[in-house]
Amino acid sequence: MTNKQQQTRWQRLWAWLKKPLFIGIPIGVVVLILGLAAVQGSLVLSSTNSFCFSCHLKMDTIVQEYQASSHYGDGSNIAASCADCHVPHPYFEMLQVKIAATADIYHMMVGTINKQNFEEHRPALAEKVWRDMQANDSANCRHCHQGDNFDLSKQPQRARLNHQQIEQRGETCIDCHQALTHKRIVIN
Repeated sequence: MTNKQQQTRWQRLWAWLKKPLFIGIPIGVVVLILGLAAVQGSLVLSSTNSFCFSCHLKMDTIVQEYQASSHYGDGSNIAASCADCHVPHPYFEMLQVKIAATADIYHMMVGTINKQNFEEHRPALAEKVWRDMQANDSANCRHCHQGDNFDLSKQPQRARLNHQQIEQRGETCIDCHQALTHKRIVIN
């Protein structure tokens, strides 16, 4: 009896499967690395102001309001990008928001929201952003405004007092600073 005849069906199956594994595992690793690099690259690219401006510039006011704000920077201070304020910094939360934002891209592409009707939709869109910021205690604001970037002793007295009492009042940054970067939206 030959060696092949002595092998069980499972041994023959395993021998057959082993051969592609020697080639398949390295190929799988390379494909996985390329896939992860593509995901990371798209996350970085979609967090740039130029990516955000590619659609929002068509909305007229959003970009101009941001560029006129202190968050845009004046050359002497560090500018905050759109993503710094609108995208969470923890990786998996960022992924969640980026995936959900594909719906915005869809609506822009099919014309549900366009230059002509943007201001009609703007209050609902702004309110959603405010609710999200309240729910996460303005985590994106606090990501930058901490330590030396939020020195209470350097603030005017009224601001210092308000910032000291914010937690007692159950408020967060967005409760007072809704119109810091974009114009104040009136919700009817």
